[in-house]
Amino acid sequence: MKLINKGKVKDVYETDRDTLIFAFSDRVSAFDVVLKDPIPFKGKILCDFAVYWFEKLKVQNHFIKRVNTNMIEVKKLNMIPLEIIIRQFLYGSLYQRYIDKQIHISNFDKYFMNRDLKMAARLPQPIFDPTTKSSLHDVPITEQEILKENILSEPDLSFLIDSSMKVFNQVNSIVSKAGFLLADIKFEFGRDPKNNVIYLADSIGPDEFRVWDKNDYEEGKVQKSYDKQILRDWLNETGFKAAVEESRAKHTEIKIPELPQNLISQLSEGYISAYERITGLEFKDKI
Repeated sequence: MKLINKGKVKDVYETDRDTLIFAFSDRVSAFDVVLKDPIPFKGKILCDFAVYWFEKLKVQNHFIKRVNTNMIEVKKLNMIPLEIIIRQFLYGSLYQRYIDKQIHISNFDKYFMNRDLKMAARLPQPIFDPTTKSSLHDVPITEQEILKENILSEPDLSFLIDSSMKVFNQVNSIVSKAGFLLADIKFEFGRDPKNNVIYLADSIGPDEFRVWDKNDYEEGKVQKSYDKQILRDWLNETGFKAAVEESRAKHTEIKIPELPQNLISQLSEGYISAYERITGLEFKDKI
């Protein structure tokens, strides 16, 4: 196998002209920065989740088979350079953009901007909130910009919006039955180079979605996390997010902090709990 991309949390290997191997690691990233401390069992959980969703969801996807504990084989696609985020709660970066009046989403002003919404408020309807896809820093992009920059044609953009909403609804239904609220989720898509068909790609797991326990949910407050939001919150409180933004602006080296052991444990336990509740399966550290 040939390593062709070392990502923030997974490595991609080329096996032949048609397939790739995804190797999920214990690495964790926040604010597009890979941190030093690994999260125990994270790679295995992400792999378990990827297999579960690709086999469960009724949508064409690039999954072929599981290879081992933390690897899957997938169909090689020409990836569409977008991260498709569907949101149904005002949280995270969306809430900050709302406060800063920097949201540029179709019909957002009409439905949301003139209302006094609190953090973690449920939106009247799920919204399509894509970003660019970059190895450095992803930024929001509008539907109009996607068309203007010829990233997608109008029919393909409509197909992507429709497909991502349908997959969102499927995931949301399963997550809801497990007692969770699905705050938001990220999808990626790619084209089959042989027939140009668009497939759901990448993976789906705690690094791609944000879920909250229904019993703990309270509008206007920071929510208990079963993903890496607790990591983002800790890094924000310690000033790391501001330091990252300053380092990027000045083009200086980013100083990465060590994570406290209790935070590492909370992250690992949250990932395991989410997996067991959502899938109904017992997590095992080996296959």
